[in-house]
Amino acid sequence: MNYRLLLDTEVVEFIAGLPRREQIQVRKRLGEIQTTPTRFADYQERESDGRTLDVHVHCGFAIYYWDDFADRHIKVFRIRRADA
Repeated sequence: MNYRLLLDTEVVEFIAGLPRREQIQVRKRLGEIQTTPTRFADYQERESDGRTLDVHVHCGFAIYYWDDFADRHIKVFRIRRADA
C-alpha cells in the first residue's frame, strides 16, 4: 500500500528533542507504520471528538495515529513516553 505519513508539529518537536539513538528508532518505526499501518496497532483509544486512534508501543514510546484509508494518509497525532 502506498500511504503518505503526516506528523503533527508537536510530534516533530518531540522527536527532535530525543537523543539521536531514540530518534532513529522512532523514525524507523514510523516508516514501518507508514508501509503497513494495520500491523502495528497494539490497542485503540477514543479522542474527545469521537475519532478512534490506533496506538502502538515501541521502545518505550506510545505512538498515536489514524489510518485515513480514504486519503491514503497515516496521521500521527501524538507520541509520548509509554510510562508517562
